Amino acid sequence: MRNRLSCIAFVAVALLVPATHLQAEEKAAVDQPGIMELYDLAKAKDPVVGKAEARLEAGKADRALAWAGVLPKVSASATQRKFWHTVLDYGPSTIEGTYTGYNYGIGGQLPLFNAASYFQIAATHAGVKGVEAGVDVARQDLLVRLVDAYVALLKAQADEQLYRDELHRVGKILEQAEAFLKAGTGDIIAVYEAKARMDSAAADLIKTEAQRRIAEQALAGLTGITVTKVKDLPVGTPVGPQPNDLSWWLETMQKQSPAIRQAREDLRAAAHSSSASWSGHLPTAQLQGGYTVDKGSTFLPEVETKQWYVGASISLPIFSGGETAARTRRAVAAESERRFILDDTREQNTRRLKEAFLNLQYNVSLAEAYKRKHESGEMQLKATRKGREIGTRNAIDLLNAEQTYAVARRDLSNALYDNLVRQFELKAAAGILREEDLQALGVTTAVPSAPTAGISTDTSGS
Repeated sequence: MRNRLSCIAFVAVALLVPATHLQAEEKAAVDQPGIMELYDLAKAKDPVVGKAEARLEAGKADRALAWAGVLPKVSASATQRKFWHTVLDYGPSTIEGTYTGYNYGIGGQLPLFNAASYFQIAATHAGVKGVEAGVDVARQDLLVRLVDAYVALLKAQADEQLYRDELHRVGKILEQAEAFLKAGTGDIIAVYEAKARMDSAAADLIKTEAQRRIAEQALAGLTGITVTKVKDLPVGTPVGPQPNDLSWWLETMQKQSPAIRQAREDLRAAAHSSSASWSGHLPTAQLQGGYTVDKGSTFLPEVETKQWYVGASISLPIFSGGETAARTRRAVAAESERRFILDDTREQNTRRLKEAFLNLQYNVSLAEAYKRKHESGEMQLKATRKGREIGTRNAIDLLNAEQTYAVARRDLSNALYDNLVRQFELKAAAGILREEDLQALGVTTAVPSAPTAGISTDTSGS
């Protein structure tokens, strides 16, 4: 009895909550964030994107450092010192004295030949291109994650409303069945069935509320703000792969995928680094020049010497203890590793794209099936309502028809939401997903909203 009273109380609360919250929800509707607003927040907060952008800045700095190895260098210096000297055995007597000396000058070096530096420049250029591709990977992944989390919250909101409406309808059925039973015109079986349906709907509501909270947490984790309700996404006719040609998508992936471009540029950078390491065996040459002023010496403390100089130097490594050979072996091994990484990235992306392509095709077929199921449920509901009017259907029959129609409508809506996610996943797998695709979500023809308590709950008679 206590459980039944609890269920009745729960139904009463379920009936009151929508009425009391309806105005509050309409009032707060202007505060519901749209998907572009949340994307701007997520893009500024996401650690994956932030890390990729920081790596890009570091890569650009590395490129500047590599160029510094082949550009002229100019430096200036100045020194002033006080000397106390004692000269022995230079003459018949010891010479002692003091003087102040100074020197200053400016000099420069210009590398003439340094193969390692040029290979290192090429390596850093490839590295920057690879990191730029990595930023694209992070941004496309964020787009997919945001749309997935956004749609998950929309679906959870629809499910929660579905079971609240179910509790609303079943509560009225239960009240009517109990009233008829007390009047002696009802059936105890109808009361039990209504109570069982109410218990089931209450359990489903608890489950969907938990799923909604999980979806809210996922979206909050991406955006950094608390999100409890979001604007609906207009969805219409499900769209399959455009074009519906797997070979076109595979070819596009090979050319456009930022993950493959990143792996390819990393391999190119490793190859240049390997050449730079081997170039440690080669000679280096540089041009030097400058101007110096020196004053003071032990025997001529007041003499000042000014001179210009220019010259060239060549350095040829002969033996470095095996360092150059070891660096070369390590660089060759790193290059081989990058080649395997490129092959693995191509295989993974190919598998991912094929799965996304097939999932989108399956989603379109599923949405078409749900559309037919929705139309069938609508016809069944109309027929049951007509039968209810003429007395050939009872309240439970009407409740079943309404629930079947509501579930079919919910399933169709969810399939259309999933269609958006599948399109984003396919474009991301091919490497052609852009922010413009997110902006375009708001221009699609909308499908009717999910079922609400407006569905007929006429339960007159038994």
